[in-house]
Amino acid sequence: MVIIGKRAGQLGNRLFVFAHFVANAIEFDYELSNPSFYGYAHYFPNLRDDFFCRYPQNRTILKPYKFLLEFYCKLLTKSILLCNKSSFFGLNIPIMDSSKISTLGKSLDLSNNDFQELIKLHKILLVTDGWFFKDLNNVAKHSEEIRRFFTPAEKYKRNVSSLIFRARKECDVLVGVHIRQGDYKRWLNGQYYFSTDSYVTLMKRFSKSLGDKRIRFLICSNVTQDESVFAGLDYIMGNNHQLEDLYAFAQCDYLMGAPSTYTMWASFYGSVPLFTVNSIDEPISLDNFHIADLNQTL
Repeated sequence: MVIIGKRAGQLGNRLFVFAHFVANAIEFDYELSNPSFYGYAHYFPNLRDDFFCRYPQNRTILKPYKFLLEFYCKLLTKSILLCNKSSFFGLNIPIMDSSKISTLGKSLDLSNNDFQELIKLHKILLVTDGWFFKDLNNVAKHSEEIRRFFTPAEKYKRNVSSLIFRARKECDVLVGVHIRQGDYKRWLNGQYYFSTDSYVTLMKRFSKSLGDKRIRFLICSNVTQDESVFAGLDYIMGNNHQLEDLYAFAQCDYLMGAPSTYTMWASFYGSVPLFTVNSIDEPISLDNFHIADLNQTL
């Protein structure tokens, strides 16, 4: 069994990490446990009843109470910090501290023979920061199973379907717009923080590029927006729910937003062309939209 013991960012990041390990677990036939995903497990029927967040799907008698999961994850993280790579409280459990191994920020290949040998030799392998691990080949090979495994629970699917039904009324094209602000004021010194007015400018430019088609924008953001800014645009606001907005994006015709695993996951999951906004001044046309894959990095 491989255990991922450290959280990697928010929902989008953790989906990316989990998906790469799931693809590797399928290909090399081992059990995976990702307790670091506990904060989002309740969204997914394949995970919500399993305290250890495992692939393949499993269930536990132990209820996944949040306080227990938080304690378990903190214990794992602190234990990893206290132990070296070859010992875990005197047990023969190797620990992969990938944040130290990948000092240059390069991805570590999960299909590497050395990594696979460790899995075969030991009943348990602890991985600290799963963000640095990728399975570049098998994540594409097993993409349909990844989508199946991360299908949301019915109540969220119903809410998404209701939103999309309303959004698609009397329009030809539905464009999801992710206005990522809030934390992006600080991330990379605000490199990808754009004002709402700037997003509106992009939306209007893209509308013109589609000619006479009736375009509606599905707008989702991690901060409350002043809707008067969108005057003159045909738009609908998202449900203001992190999972429902994400999977609503996956049912749009096009997506646009600053670099983010959030929109990249929606693009991958729904095979929706995505325009990544690196600069407000860059040209925007259908040629600039591409379906994201899980091998892309920010």
